[in-house]
Amino acid sequence: MSSPEALDFARRFWEQKDLPRWFEGRSRILLALSGGADSMALLWLLRASNRPEWSPQVVAGHIHHGLRGKEADADLRIASDLAKQLDTPFRFRKLDPEKIRADSQGSLEDALRRARYAALREMGHRCEAQAIVLAHHRDDLAETFLMRLLRGSGLTGLAAFGPVADLNGLNLIRPLLDWPRDDIRKAACAAGIDWREDASNLDPAFLRNRVRHRILPWLENETGHGPVAQTLARTARRLERDARALNRHVENLYQQSRLLREKPLRIGLPQKILRDDDGLFAPYLLRRLVMESSQTPYPPDEARTLELDEFSNSAHPGSLLQTARNVVVWLDNHGVLWAYQKPRRRMSRPELVQIFQRP
Repeated sequence: MSSPEALDFARRFWEQKDLPRWFEGRSRILLALSGGADSMALLWLLRASNRPEWSPQVVAGHIHHGLRGKEADADLRIASDLAKQLDTPFRFRKLDPEKIRADSQGSLEDALRRARYAALREMGHRCEAQAIVLAHHRDDLAETFLMRLLRGSGLTGLAAFGPVADLNGLNLIRPLLDWPRDDIRKAACAAGIDWREDASNLDPAFLRNRVRHRILPWLENETGHGPVAQTLARTARRLERDARALNRHVENLYQQSRLLREKPLRIGLPQKILRDDDGLFAPYLLRRLVMESSQTPYPPDEARTLELDEFSNSAHPGSLLQTARNVVVWLDNHGVLWAYQKPRRRMSRPELVQIFQRP
């Protein structure tokens, strides 16, 4: 029997004005259920007794990262128990961190994130879900915004993430993005839900934890501008709208301009397109070029993008540049910048040029 306070939280959740639009056309969703407070509360909200008739069917999916030993096993158990209690189908997938580490070309954290999304994609496909639902909230958004600001991100990075997103064909919904962390925990407590705390969330070795526990509280105390997380999240949401408009334009320009050669796959962009409008859209087009060439939804970092942008402006025909994710770019004699992902790290210059010159 749900308490009146818990039902008030559920009513607040389902009365979000944009929620019907976010869930439109999604009759079944897969909720990424970690066992933490946020996703456990979200599962309860999605399954609350006073949910509307149009609410989608829910499948809970848990990703066991193969790390943290018995702690991770306990996460799996508590997530499974709540799904059973709420009469929700439950799926889980265990990752192999050693294999992921061996296959990764960057940090293990980034490789695990990519593997987690890949596992959620597969799980969602198997249960015929039309979207993956994540429990990211307002404080997550503020932390991500500040971290990316400190790294010198541009508009795309600062926009962080929106309530509805497409990650390389993976439909994502974040229905708690306007909710502060404290309210979500209050909802979990009101509903009588237990959750697991990941001890690594307190480790100051991770930048996010220092931002959460030190930097944001300091900013709030020192600036006197009210809830800093709320202000940062609101700014990120505004930038996200701007970024969506920009991305639509860039995608249209990219699709109209790109050239394809197959066997092996090479993707080209005319140098003229990159220089039009004083090169305003070049960084965005080049990010898109690297993402498609490497078949990943994750853009290269800012430093790689700037390096690639400078190369596209100053390179002479025949020049080669190794960039992110084993992608090599080459400028031909006709002013087309071609990108190719190497199948192995070490390939000679003559071998690469020969590949680029194939019709």
